[in-house]
Amino acid sequence: MRRKMSVDKYINLILASLDARGFFIEQDPDLSRWRRCLEGMPGIVGINPSFDPAHHDFELGGPQYWLRLSTIPNHPAHQMRKSSEVAAVIAFRLIDTGKEGWTELLRSGRLFSSRFSPLGTPKILQPRDCNWTGRIGHHGGLVVGEAYRRQRLAYLLTHLIRAISIKRYDVDHHCGLVYENLYRSGIPLRADGYGYARADLAMDGFIGAVGRSARMYTTQIDRAGMLAQIEEGPLMELLEPEVEMAA
Repeated sequence: MRRKMSVDKYINLILASLDARGFFIEQDPDLSRWRRCLEGMPGIVGINPSFDPAHHDFELGGPQYWLRLSTIPNHPAHQMRKSSEVAAVIAFRLIDTGKEGWTELLRSGRLFSSRFSPLGTPKILQPRDCNWTGRIGHHGGLVVGEAYRRQRLAYLLTHLIRAISIKRYDVDHHCGLVYENLYRSGIPLRADGYGYARADLAMDGFIGAVGRSARMYTTQIDRAGMLAQIEEGPLMELLEPEVEMAA
């Protein structure tokens, strides 16, 4: 009978897979540097305000950070390039909802900005049973550079950040928001994608914080679901051949 995998081993396997692909990862508590990094990446058309210090008074050293995935210099996977290059980024913040719940954060606009009133409020559809409360891990601002797509980096980074949130913050849920095009791709719910348990249409209309009309879906997985994924271990076909379960 296969033994259940620990959180630490799960994290180490993902880090080993990234290393085998020629990447190293850094954690940075300063989300203003995440913003500057995104602004320097080609093709970026907007900054997710949920993680933007221009919209929130994040306490230095508080429960928010971002991960920067960069290429290892002189690695054969990257044509022995001498300099390092940012391949992908992802941001995280911990939200303690109190009694309000996730849907109220959407309705009030406070998920997007705690400093400014929303310029426009979309229709909040309040999907059934989506007003989650407690300690919610929220990830977003995930961008994979064009040259590094189709390498399962989105899978590895979303599962890594969720495992870290279980280990470090003992979260009750992990939630995100995705635009309709990403929802329709199936990636948020696929086992080889973000691996969320559900995705529900939550916002429809002009969203002032992002400056345009959109349909957005809220994604969610609870603590039990995250632990079940961790205990099963990462999808081995998505890890590099050099990375074994015994690692």
